[in-house]
Amino acid sequence: MLCIKQALRYALLATIGLAAVALSESVLQNTTTLYLAFHPEVFLHQGWFVLVFAACFGLMGGCLDCPGRTTRLSSWVRMLLLLVLYIGLFQVFRRSLAVGVAVAGVWKIGLVGLCVLAAWATARRASEATQWRIASAASVSLLAMFALQPGMPGYLLESLSLTGRRQHDPAPSAAPPQARRTVVVVLDEWDYEIAQREDFFTRPAMQAALSHSYSSSQAQPGGANTLVSVPSMLRGQPFGPVRSGSPGVLTNARDETWQAGQPSLFSDLDAASVPYSIVGFYHDYCRVFPKARHCESEPVHFFPGWWSAATRSVRRSSEYDAAYADFLRQWAGTYQHLRDAALRTAVETHSSFIWLHINVPHPPSAVMDARPHSLKEDYRSNLALTEAFVADLMQRLDAAGPDYALVLTSDHWLREKEMWRDIYARQVGPGAGDGGKTDDDQRVPFIVHFGKAEGPAVQSDQRLSTTALRKLVPLLIQRRVNSPQEVAEFFKQQGS
Repeated sequence: MLCIKQALRYALLATIGLAAVALSESVLQNTTTLYLAFHPEVFLHQGWFVLVFAACFGLMGGCLDCPGRTTRLSSWVRMLLLLVLYIGLFQVFRRSLAVGVAVAGVWKIGLVGLCVLAAWATARRASEATQWRIASAASVSLLAMFALQPGMPGYLLESLSLTGRRQHDPAPSAAPPQARRTVVVVLDEWDYEIAQREDFFTRPAMQAALSHSYSSSQAQPGGANTLVSVPSMLRGQPFGPVRSGSPGVLTNARDETWQAGQPSLFSDLDAASVPYSIVGFYHDYCRVFPKARHCESEPVHFFPGWWSAATRSVRRSSEYDAAYADFLRQWAGTYQHLRDAALRTAVETHSSFIWLHINVPHPPSAVMDARPHSLKEDYRSNLALTEAFVADLMQRLDAAGPDYALVLTSDHWLREKEMWRDIYARQVGPGAGDGGKTDDDQRVPFIVHFGKAEGPAVQSDQRLSTTALRKLVPLLIQRRVNSPQEVAEFFKQQGS
């Protein structure tokens, strides 16, 4: 006979333990994770696994551990429940203490073994009432860990309402009659020094982009990472460093916020009645800029699905068991979606301005079904994808009409020393994260290409910042800057 109350008790506590095990890697990453994971429906993927997991524990508890009708298996069922909760605690504290560093090999086996031993000892030595008190205390502790995560209440409310869709299309507004179609492409982690060393600018697509263009060899990014650099570019002044984040909101160390309604390039375009479209990565563009005529935004997929996340704590360590590995396997799909959406959106006729933020050449390799090799090899393969994307984009822009301006730049340099070396070392061994990046060179490419322009291309060694985009883009749209020479003059005035 099934004890319904006991079955529900088991199902609830087991689900709390499962959530702690699976979500600790994705939700407890840092204080900005809930800003990045802006599609709450991702946690509904593989919902069948959660239901099956809870049902199994509910059936075991309701059939084998009914109050007043215990069996020889009752203590073993309670041990399994305690084990799930103990591994949940282990995962949460490991995430907090190890700051994302993978626990590998014998250490992982040993720590999980301690969880098994603790669950067995509790089930064997403690009274039944004590076992339930310990299980309840563990579940409350796990719930508190997640409830206290900055931004969690708002994120849970959003999850229930299933808002934050990828795309919306407000009623089309007519472009100003004299507006020039202007496209800004932010290529993620596109490093000038590495691109130059790889002879990237001599490739056919880049030679085409450098014709009728202004290009700088001394462009400085808006920040050291994407969370900082994109707000800096759109604000026209530095934003970071970021202190915390919640759905649609970033707060920096000066208590300034980045959210809907803040002054930016897009608010300037709203005031000038210039329609714009956005295809973006990493930032919740559609929430921060709700007046976009068309918007598609892609989050970082830290959550790989319930099964993969739940088994991570007990999997054998290999090149794909590092903390970054699940994200690595989703990277190619993210690029494919962004690429297709960007090429489709770039030629629509109702927007005078289009912002495209693409996740290449940012490692790891975005080649479909690729496995990690080394930072240098992955970055080279992503540079090939970057060249192909730029070629496809310019072909479509030329076919739609040559009267356009195209800005190609990056959010930041290749962060080999501070990020990629350790990640690649965990996945494919020592030395795999060495791409030969110098410590003090933090330049990014900056190219302004005109579909039609008179006069020669301009190559400049003047130091500039990508935060100048907020002032430059309206001038391009309004045809107040019409040639590479006039772009050069604009930056001379900015530097004076």
